[in-house]
Amino acid sequence: MKIQQIAHQRFGRFDPSEKECSLWWSGSGICFSLACRYLSVEVESLAEDHAPWLGILADGAPIARFPLIKGRHTYPVLAGMDPSVAHEISILRDTQPTPDEASPILVYGIETDGSPAEPAAKEKLIEFLGDSLTVGEGCTGPHSAEEWRMAWMCNMAAFPSLTAEKLCAEKRVIGISGWGVWKSWDALESNRLGLVYEKLCPLIPAGDRPYGFIERKADAVVINLGTNDSNAIQQEQDRAAAEQQLIERAAELIGMVRRHQPDALIVWAYGLCGNAIEQPLRKAVDLCRNQGDDGVFYLALPDCNGDVGSRQHPSRAAHRRAADCIADFLREQWNQ
Repeated sequence: MKIQQIAHQRFGRFDPSEKECSLWWSGSGICFSLACRYLSVEVESLAEDHAPWLGILADGAPIARFPLIKGRHTYPVLAGMDPSVAHEISILRDTQPTPDEASPILVYGIETDGSPAEPAAKEKLIEFLGDSLTVGEGCTGPHSAEEWRMAWMCNMAAFPSLTAEKLCAEKRVIGISGWGVWKSWDALESNRLGLVYEKLCPLIPAGDRPYGFIERKADAVVINLGTNDSNAIQQEQDRAAAEQQLIERAAELIGMVRRHQPDALIVWAYGLCGNAIEQPLRKAVDLCRNQGDDGVFYLALPDCNGDVGSRQHPSRAAHRRAADCIADFLREQWNQ
């Protein structure tokens, strides 16, 4: 049975006015409850160079991950299942957007012998802003892998997904490898997240337009930026002036998030790859709190201490420790 319009929930950032189900950002996708023997999904990808990967979850557990061939194709997702048992199935974009994509990943429909139903809504929603750590770069692949390819990224294994799973929460990710709050790893001020947060998804040309923020508001926003800024600041001759600029950009981003997520806890979580610029980030948080926003916090993450996967990025175990730290902090704030 081919189903174009299915009962489902969408997660991640998207434009509700679009006819297609567009997967713009890492971790975005659709979710539905389904009892079936088989399930396939019809997907289109128009990436020229960096093949994006799709991830599949059953009841929150990763069960499949595969790259997408350019063009519109049907991919098998489940087979040989017990049709008397329903599972919550999530189909998501497992890798970040890239500029070589003419459009986002498009999900046109599914084919199954079951009847998809909308799953129960999750009580909390956590938004994650960040860089390669947030999109799960290095969470898959061999230690020897050093080339920048989507194969070595995995949203399903990264701390945003693990944190959301621990808290039974929905997640939304806005993350770009190499970018910062002030400057990118190669000291480009144009590659800072504050320039894209209020747009749909400008890395993909079709997404370079204002974003309406009409979706569900976040209960918490976790910002994990600073690792690339730390590399950029080492290239500055006037360290004091650079740190002041960094503080201003971080406070600016917090203020931007607050305008669009008025009731959320805002947590600046930093330290997974060292804490060289912890003090400027703490000063930015303190600046916002002193201006009256007592819902902003700084959280020191456990350093991976050389526990790395591919591309010299934190391993899956390091991501699990970071997720434990963030989840424990949010539970405490929510009195759970």
